Amino acid sequence: MITAREATGVLLLTLFAVGGCGKGSEGGKQPEQRAGELVRVGNAVLTGADVDRLVPEDEQTSLTFEERRDLVRRWVDTEVLYQEAVHKGLKTDPYVEARLKEFEQQFLADYLLFTELRKRTRVSAEEIEAYYAAHEREYAYEYRVSQILVSTPEEAEKVKKLLETKSWAWVASRYSTDTNGQRGGDLGYLTKGNMIPELEAIIFDMKPGETSDATKSDFGYHIFRLEDVRAALVAVSLDEVREQIMTTLMLEKRKEAYGAFIDSLRSCANVRYKDASYLGKPETAAKTDTIIEEVEFDTTGAHRN
Repeated sequence: MITAREATGVLLLTLFAVGGCGKGSEGGKQPEQRAGELVRVGNAVLTGADVDRLVPEDEQTSLTFEERRDLVRRWVDTEVLYQEAVHKGLKTDPYVEARLKEFEQQFLADYLLFTELRKRTRVSAEEIEAYYAAHEREYAYEYRVSQILVSTPEEAEKVKKLLETKSWAWVASRYSTDTNGQRGGDLGYLTKGNMIPELEAIIFDMKPGETSDATKSDFGYHIFRLEDVRAALVAVSLDEVREQIMTTLMLEKRKEAYGAFIDSLRSCANVRYKDASYLGKPETAAKTDTIIEEVEFDTTGAHRN
């Protein structure tokens, strides 16, 4: 099973190879001179406009000439390899055709999702202000946290059992895979917006000295302990966290929009499971997080990572 990131990489490579090149080297007819032409490889042509199209708009102004030159050189190398692959008949190789089909499927699915989520999710200034007002107390404090990080739920259960009779520092130094394990897993003082989401979801309801249940994240299984709470050394204003709040609210809305959108598609699709054991609960939230964090497109439609 290919990942969205793999699909993105190969499709971008294809865009570089053929996006501004007409029929490439297969047409046999020398193309006419094109405005802004930078380089050609056989019948394939790359123009300045092609380079601009392949660079996200928000990065074009900061792109130096050396970086543009590197892009052109990489295009030339890719086009040389592409033409040789076509010459050797690899374009019709069954394995290549199957992989390209997979890439196309993943890319189109991701792009559909991107366009739908963009249409369905907006965050207003009023919503940002309301979120800040509701969480202002959380922004007013700093939270000193320690953690024990392990790889499996079984290890997490073992750690919880050991903590009934052993000190936190003893267990952390022997079982935590985190680099802070030898220091008792001390993460220092953290503020809202500067924690992993899994910690932020529970820490504000904890009291100093309390230990959390095992919490799963992309890093493994965490057991957190709240060591101390103190007033923030510097007050956090709305303007300082506006973008942060925007991101938080957008992620929440996209999760909801994804769930509604995919459910509506499933209800209309002719989906039939031959093996009922595969009828588990869809991991909607996890899937949405992956899409949001790994798959982005700029306003020109270029796929970005």
